[in-house]
Parts: sequence; structure tokens; C-alpha cells
Amino acid sequence: MAPITPQLLLDHLRCVHKVWRDKYGPQAEKTDDDNPFLKLLWDRGIQHEADIVAGFGFEYLDCGRGTEAERIMATNAALENQVEYIYQGVLSSGDLFGIPDLLQFVDGEYVPVEIKSGSATEGSADTADTKPKREYGVQLALYVDVLARKGLNRTRRAFVIDTTGERVEFNLEEPLGPRTPSIWTIYQTTLEEVKLSLRDEFPTTPALSSTCKDCGWYQSCKTWAKETDDLTQLYSIGRAARDSFGRSFELIGIDDILRLDPEDLIQQKKADKLFLKGVGEGTIAKIYTRGPLLKSGGEPIMHVKYDFPEVATELFFDIETDPTQDFAYLHGFFVRDSEGERFQHFTATSISPENEREFWKRSVDFMMSFDPENVAIYYYSPYERTTYRQLRRKYPDVISEEDLEELFARATTIDLFKDVIEKGTDWPLSSYGIKSIAQYLDFKWRDETPSGALSIQWFNEYLTTGNEALLNRVLEYNEDDCKATMVVKDYLKLRMDDI
Repeated sequence: MAPITPQLLLDHLRCVHKVWRDKYGPQAEKTDDDNPFLKLLWDRGIQHEADIVAGFGFEYLDCGRGTEAERIMATNAALENQVEYIYQGVLSSGDLFGIPDLLQFVDGEYVPVEIKSGSATEGSADTADTKPKREYGVQLALYVDVLARKGLNRTRRAFVIDTTGERVEFNLEEPLGPRTPSIWTIYQTTLEEVKLSLRDEFPTTPALSSTCKDCGWYQSCKTWAKETDDLTQLYSIGRAARDSFGRSFELIGIDDILRLDPEDLIQQKKADKLFLKGVGEGTIAKIYTRGPLLKSGGEPIMHVKYDFPEVATELFFDIETDPTQDFAYLHGFFVRDSEGERFQHFTATSISPENEREFWKRSVDFMMSFDPENVAIYYYSPYERTTYRQLRRKYPDVISEEDLEELFARATTIDLFKDVIEKGTDWPLSSYGIKSIAQYLDFKWRDETPSGALSIQWFNEYLTTGNEALLNRVLEYNEDDCKATMVVKDYLKLRMDDI
């Protein structure tokens, strides 16, 4: 069996089916098209690592050259001689294999250090309630496991140098929450399941989710889901609910499940806690609403009336950010008022804190320049609000926390997705994202392959080349996002007026 690597563990964390499908799946159905955004992430990570290494300020042994066997020998010799810093050493023990960015000998043991171009933590950016990123932690845990097998690590400590350049400690044995196990426990479970998948002893099937689109198996799994009438085709009905129906009924097909009586299911759940474990009454209700709607392709259902404000000015708001650099580069507004319609944008001209602050300030000043009683601001999903809270923490002089919170708390500042779509509507679609819904309403983006990832690529290429056509492509994409928000709002208002 091939060695277990950090990449296999990460693949399994993101999709429990992928490791099996990579080895045993229909290989002809897998696409290996280059993903420009993933390449950008890779290149940015390499550059970030090079920048961090260049600024180490200490001597280290570089084990990054030579054949794999030569590198393993060099690493083992360095470990035996207790070299203080080992860069790009190769760790191998039994069925485990990995290449940590750095190994440091400290307090009588070796600890792995990974250099990452992303944040070391994950969780609620709004409240700063964050935890160590489990994907990084599981990778570090494999390195610690190899070191422990060699008698070189006893504390299960590890570190990440993240996008800020700060060194963040990962205590792998500390629980991530009251009901969430430690990274070490997650690693052990993941490792065992990967081994079983590679031996074809961990039966799984595809499932559609929001993480699928960057995977080479996306179209293959999507075709499988359609052919098998899989339950995960329904919006927000995931693998866990689907598998729970499979355990209780050996059914995963939408039509098969719809033949069951939902009231009987609820009564059985009340009588037997193990029946449809993890599937609540709310999920059952969604299945029996969204299933027939997806099957029939009928009109969207408006469950709850939403009263849209009558104002003189409407702003349809969308931002573009580059998460690889933690940088907000474009704030776009499609304005509709008595003078007509127009696109207003505030776009950075370089990647720098000063530039980010300047164009964010212009955007904030623009929004605050309107009479709050006579303007409505529409955006789609909490991302804009979350990003503005993050920007305020970076540049607190631009706007006070109280003023920013008041701006987003206004009755006329409306998240169309959270406040309207998700709370009170259902659609004959597998995704309730802005692109799915706007395209369903016959809106078309001018670009043939519209995506935020490509916008990031175009913007970075524009900054490098100065090619104005690339900048225009970025602006058109953002303007179309804003217009799509307007189209969705107008449709919702039209339908709500009939309720």
C-alpha cells in the first residue's frame, strides 16, 4: 500500500469519498484541467514560504535537495545529531511519509513547523472566536506521529507560521470545543479511515456539497448523483442526512424517500432515538418541500412575505477579495435612483495596507453619504458584512465599531440570502447561490466563465502587467454580480407583492 501522506489526510477531511475514488473510481471520468486559482494559491504559498525562510535569521540545514532516499538519509542523520533547525526534511516511518517545512529541536524534542500563506485559525471571524485550523493540525499531527515513533517528540506540540508571519502554537491534544475532540483524535480517526479506504474497506459514495467544484471528480460525482436520484442534490441536505436515511431504510433516492409518510417518520423518531439519527424535523420538512420542487421544476415558493422598503435610492453591493493575501481589492455598487442606473466602484491600485484602507474608506464614505432613511443597501450572503468587520479591525480609524454595526443593522440594509432567500423561500435548484438563482431568472454574466476565483487571478495579472483589459474584465464581473443582486431582489419583490 502507498504511504499515508498529509495530502491523503486533507483529501479525506474535505470529502470522505475522495481517497477511495482516486484509487478505485472510474479514472476516465476524472478531469485534470488546470485551475488558475489553485495555481495562484500554490504560487502564493511558495512565495510566502520563500519570504519567511529568507527572514529566518538563524542557520538551518537544508534537506530539500537530492533524491528522496538521499533526503531521508540526510534528515535522519540531522535528527540523530540534534541539528537545531532542519528545513524540508523528509520524515518516513512505516506507512507514514511527510515533508515538514521546518523541524526545530527545542526542550529535548523535535517539533514540526509548517509555513502557511493562510490564517492558522478558523471559526467566527466576526467574534474572533477562533480555533486552530484542523486541516493544518492534522498535517502537523502526521509529522508528530513519525517523530514520536522515532522517540523524538513526546509533547505533541507543533507550530504554524501563517500569513501574518506570526508563529502560532498547536496543542494537538487540546479539545477544540466542549463537544469537539482534539486534533490528535481527529488525526487518528482520519488516518484509520484513509487506510481502510486505500484497502477498499471503507464503503462510501459520492455526495454533492459546496466544496465539490474544485475537485476533478465534480462532474463525475454530479452525474452519479443525478443517475441515482441522490438526496444530496437537494439544497442544504448533505451526506450525513442522506446516509442516515440509508441506514434506516437503505434508501438514498429522492423519489424513494418521498414515497414515505413524513408524519410517520417524525413519530418513529420520537419513539426511537436511533431512527434517522441526526435528521431533525426541520430537515425532514426541507426534503418534502425541496424534493418535489426540484423534481417538478416548478415556480419558486414564497413561504414568508418580506416587505421591501420604498426608498429613493437602492445600492446593490458586492466586494471582491483575495484570500491568499487577506486583501479586499474592489467594492462595487450598482446604483438605482431617480437619475437612472449606474455602476460605482472603488478599486485598489496596488497590494498594500495603505491602498486597501484608502479604497475601503472611500466605499464606507460613499455608503454613509446617503440619507439613511431614504436608501436601501442590498447584498447577497454575510460575506460583505463579515469582511467589513475584519477591515474595521485592521483599520479602526476609518469607522467606529458602533457606526459600522449600525449601518448593517438598519432595516434598509438587507442580506437577500440570509434575510429573504434562506428564511422564507424554496427554489427548484440544488444551489441557492447568487449565480444559480440569477441564472435561473435568465440573468447572464457577460463573462462566459464567471467566478470570484478568476476575478482574483485577473486582478493579480493586471497589477503585474498593467493590462487594462484585465481590469475591465474584473470590473465587468463585479458589476454583473451587483446587477444579479438587483435582478434577484426585483423578482422577490414582485412575488412578495402577490402574497
